[in-house]
Amino acid sequence: MTISLAWIRKVESIEELIVATDSRLSFGCRWDCCPKIRILPRNDVVVCFAGDTMYAYPIMLQMQSAVAQHPKLLNRAMDITDLKGHLLRILNNMVTLVHDLPVGLKNEPDTTFLVAGWSWKLGAFRSWLLHYDASIKRFTFRPSRSWTGPNQDKLLAITGDYEDAFKENLVRLLKERGKIKEGGFDMEPLEVLRDMLRENTYDKIGGAPQVTKIYKYSNAKPFAIFWPNKDFGNINLSGRPLLDYEQSEYGVLDPDTMKIVKHTNIS
Repeated sequence: MTISLAWIRKVESIEELIVATDSRLSFGCRWDCCPKIRILPRNDVVVCFAGDTMYAYPIMLQMQSAVAQHPKLLNRAMDITDLKGHLLRILNNMVTLVHDLPVGLKNEPDTTFLVAGWSWKLGAFRSWLLHYDASIKRFTFRPSRSWTGPNQDKLLAITGDYEDAFKENLVRLLKERGKIKEGGFDMEPLEVLRDMLRENTYDKIGGAPQVTKIYKYSNAKPFAIFWPNKDFGNINLSGRPLLDYEQSEYGVLDPDTMKIVKHTNIS
């Protein structure tokens, strides 16, 4: 299973949309190196998932293929707000093609997709959760909304396991820093995810965090991460520990300081 997040990071005049998740798949065992975030070929939209991988992986691959073969989607002539509807239609069409299920098993995907990116039409970041609604027997969507209460500067989308525990931990951290009533998020959601993964008490999530940033200049970029910390020495990308001879072109994130360094500068 999974926990997946998207939030707008605001630091002074800087705004960026960050998507993060864990790296664990569960299927009678635990596998902690599995990619869950995909940047669509147009490079300004990110998709990740939570739930049943029987549906998630084929659908995400078809999303990538659909964008790659459609000129207006690929060159961004169609905005993310239009792309979202196209992705929903792909989802719903694919679900109708499932057949020969075991007796008693319903074709009702327990899978949610988080779609996030930059809208050039609106001049703003946008994210949605695409989820299956059994009452209408199809996937539908709900947009991410601002933090409820007195502070409307915080926008967070979350789906998957341990949602309540995550929110409780996040509120506690924000209170400690005096940020619960004012200001936007910095890297607090990732700090909470990091701590939950390190605790090893949340069995449905695990492995290294996966992190991708989306920028206002309509580009998305993944980051490698030291895991479980910089001193331990392992560098993970998309959940997988890089081999000794591999070198990432992406920045490497320190999960404790939240600073980013170039892989080439690591001794």
